[in-house]
Amino acid sequence: MPSQLIPTPDLAPPSVRHLPLEKRVQLWVELVEENEALLLAGLRAKVGPTGDLQATYRQWNSRQLENHDRKQRALLENLSYREARHGG
Repeated sequence: MPSQLIPTPDLAPPSVRHLPLEKRVQLWVELVEENEALLLAGLRAKVGPTGDLQATYRQWNSRQLENHDRKQRALLENLSYREARHGG
């Protein structure tokens, strides 16, 4: 079905439930490290080979934290508004 949102079982990612916890944690750590490597490669491409990668990373991280904080504030304001509106 072309409009189906959930993929068919044959397209689902493989499960790791059968693996011991230690192996699942190891895979998670590898995934995080690979993501960090991709992020740093993207930032390096942005600043060039002689650019300040650490400063660029700090700026990127600061923007991410600001965005996260803004979203959290909006969520809390929305919840507060809904509670007040419904007598909570």
